[in-house]
Amino acid sequence: MRGEHNSTSYDSAVSILFSLVVMLYVIWVQAVADMEGYKNMKMKDCLDFTPSVLYGWSFFLAPVGIFFSLLAGLLFLVVGRHIQIHH
Repeated sequence: MRGEHNSTSYDSAVSILFSLVVMLYVIWVQAVADMEGYKNMKMKDCLDFTPSVLYGWSFFLAPVGIFFSLLAGLLFLVVGRHIQIHH
């Protein structure tokens, strides 16, 4: 029994993390598309409309932080699985 392990919980955790990454990407793309739609709608009413959107450093670094948070969670799962198998 020492060498046997159940990888279904590990696989499901990895699939959940991957699904979360995909959902965050879709939300990001949708936000950009909404901004373009908003700009086009306002351009119909006012030809001189120019949107002014200012992003701070935290906005640019958030996707990187999310990626590293998910990577840390995945690393935690891998180390936990390794300890469980060899303990």
